[in-house]
Amino acid sequence: MRRVPLAWALAFACAVAWVWYWMVPIRRRVALANVRRALGDDAPHHAIVRGCFANLTMFAAEALRLPDLTRETVDALVEFQGQEHLDAAFASGRGVVVVSAHVGNFDLLGCAAALRGTPTNVVYKAIRWKQAHDFFFEARRGSGVTVIPPKGSERQILRALRANQAVAFVIDQHMPRHRGVACRFFGRYASTTPAPALFALKTGAVVLPALIRRVGNSGRHVSTIYPPIAMEEPHEDRAENLRHNMQRLNDWLEAEVRKTPEQWLWLHKRWKIEQNLAEWGL
Repeated sequence: MRRVPLAWALAFACAVAWVWYWMVPIRRRVALANVRRALGDDAPHHAIVRGCFANLTMFAAEALRLPDLTRETVDALVEFQGQEHLDAAFASGRGVVVVSAHVGNFDLLGCAAALRGTPTNVVYKAIRWKQAHDFFFEARRGSGVTVIPPKGSERQILRALRANQAVAFVIDQHMPRHRGVACRFFGRYASTTPAPALFALKTGAVVLPALIRRVGNSGRHVSTIYPPIAMEEPHEDRAENLRHNMQRLNDWLEAEVRKTPEQWLWLHKRWKIEQNLAEWGL
């Protein structure tokens, strides 16, 4: 996969996605149910999920090539939009909290930023498969990304922000009860990490949303840094302020996912807390 031309690797990945969807439909039912509940009965459910599977298999093919990634290949494959927002955020001197999600080739977003000279820290969950964990984490580090494991990460995150660096969080994964706040996402409650709002309010860091999207199956991508979202404190209660700001970030992400739904991770069980809303006081 690393030696053949990129176009061949992506074509093979799309063939794997076809087999995955039609012949080994792991998680297909979960993904279709998620699309139907989030986007309604009129949405092209099967086309969106087929696109989701293709996006993930292309992501895997590209991820295997991460160790070969250079500044030159990044500039050839990725169009960058919104750099002025990042420059202005660093000019504030308070650090940057980057908010992102599993859209497009989400790994490429951080690696490309680091190779272009942005001091990039990313909070990553460990991968249970050890060989894959070691491969991906070394590839990310090889691109210049500082990988921060979620457990015991507070000190390292604060140190990075106070050094005026960027710390990236993904906000579209289910969080356990003791680590999440309940916010609506596509009209349904989902447990969301409060970390971006928590660290931004604590340090004064600028919050910048960012996503990367595919341009068809060409191997090209568009990385977009959006205008900052200022954190608000309308409540006296700290927990309510965290929930308020994470709801605003969820609203931003929902609007962006609607633009290219086939590039989001529909097979993730994002809305687990719906079965236990009473436990969350909802």
